[in-house]
Amino acid sequence: MVFRKLLILFFMCMLLATSAHADEYYRGHLTLQQIERIREVKQILDGVDRDSMQKTIRELEKSRHPQVNIEMKEAEARAFTDIVQEINVEGQKKKEWLYSMICLNMAYLQFGGAQGKYGTTTELNRLIRQKLKEYLPPDINKQPGFLYSLE
Repeated sequence: MVFRKLLILFFMCMLLATSAHADEYYRGHLTLQQIERIREVKQILDGVDRDSMQKTIRELEKSRHPQVNIEMKEAEARAFTDIVQEINVEGQKKKEWLYSMICLNMAYLQFGGAQGKYGTTTELNRLIRQKLKEYLPPDINKQPGFLYSLE
């Protein structure tokens, strides 16, 4: 009985050590330039992106592809700014809703939706996707960490 408990304890320790090591493997430090880029994004999205600067940095440091994720956040911020100005979005709730729609459309693009076209959707979604594609790097679909598949 004691042997069995020790064996279970040993395997639990091994499992914890392995998962902690895997987490550290993907942890990296962002450069000062990357942190400044994040700061600029946070300033643009002030009031609609509720994550703190520190939380965003921690999430990006855990990411396998922080550069791609920063480029995505920059594209979201630029698209947000353009659309707010183009269609005259006023009021906090409407701006928060617009930002959530931009994030949903970014996820849509990440899952390979409407590659090369905008698909059948609302005018707002077409505008958002057009703006995101305008501000994302041209080769974003080829960069590791952007496209995801459920397969």
